[in-house]
Amino acid sequence: MRRASARPAFRAGLRNVGGCHSETEECHRSDADPGRVGVLGGRRSAQGVTRAGVAVMVTAVVLVFAGCATSVLGAPTVDSSQVSMYRSEQSASTSAARRGLAATLCRQAMSSMVVMVRGYNTFVARLNAVQSYDRVGDLDDRARASLIAGVDQIRAKVTDAVSADVTGPVNAFLTSSGRLGDAIGRRELVGLNPISDTWTRDKQSVLAACATYLPTPPGLASTPAGAAPPG
Repeated sequence: MRRASARPAFRAGLRNVGGCHSETEECHRSDADPGRVGVLGGRRSAQGVTRAGVAVMVTAVVLVFAGCATSVLGAPTVDSSQVSMYRSEQSASTSAARRGLAATLCRQAMSSMVVMVRGYNTFVARLNAVQSYDRVGDLDDRARASLIAGVDQIRAKVTDAVSADVTGPVNAFLTSSGRLGDAIGRRELVGLNPISDTWTRDKQSVLAACATYLPTPPGLASTPAGAAPPG
């Protein structure tokens, strides 16, 4: 009796240690290790998620490339009438801007000329009367200062955007204005005449060039520079 009762216990122990050899469903369930099942189950789940993620990623990439590969058939065309209109508008805008800058330069030149001519004429009228720089007071210094200030004011408005038909005469006037101021600074008498004549001609050239942009101020064109005293 004891041996009969021991055999089932021994067999039961072997079953627990060595694993179940029965082909029944109950045997497989009792034989499985719960911890191992959890690990394997987790691995299967992770593999499932990973595969699913790869599937989604591949699908997305395919969609992106499919979108990039889409092309539109046909050749691009340009409406020549619109291009011509655009160029015309751009040209008109550039021309208007250039005219505006030329008008600004002419306005400054004319404004400065009024002061420059007035200062020089006042000085030379006194010099003609007294025939000596020592007796003109500070009129020579004032005339020279008005020439220097006028040159600086006008030159500040000269830019490359202004057309040469204006900047050419203006630059010539600036040069002759500097020469006239230097001659006054040297207290020249005989040498003042030819320099004054050139300065007056250059002034008239500026007024003629600016006439298409601005009207000449009253009295400026008809007011010549005073003549220096004869040697």
